[in-house]
Amino acid sequence: MTVVASSSKTRAVKPGADGLSVRARKTVAAPAAAVFAAWKDPRRRAHWLVGVELKVVRAKPPAALYLTCAEDDSEIAVTITARGRVQSALVVDHTRLASAQLVAERRHCWKEMLRALKHYLERPA
Repeated sequence: MTVVASSSKTRAVKPGADGLSVRARKTVAAPAAAVFAAWKDPRRRAHWLVGVELKVVRAKPPAALYLTCAEDDSEIAVTITARGRVQSALVVDHTRLASAQLVAERRHCWKEMLRALKHYLERPA
């Protein structure tokens, strides 16, 4: 079973071709280019994504990134949609997860990491 999670809702759906997955969403008060840079640049990413080693596989600035997780070879697709000049909607799809336990762990992890990303991007200059 695939669990799809957002900041406010969790629902179960049929598993996809890529196995189990988690979906997380967040809106941040930052332009899409800044959100993209926070994901793509490893130095910036280290400020909010702690303890996770990701490799950027493909990038489509400023709207999407595709990454792999070194820990388990799972895949992460990040979609960024500008909502005006200073706000962006972010969707993270983490796929190819091996177990329901890993889904639960990643769901919690993404909730916390996206909260940290929001804080990082919205901090005073």
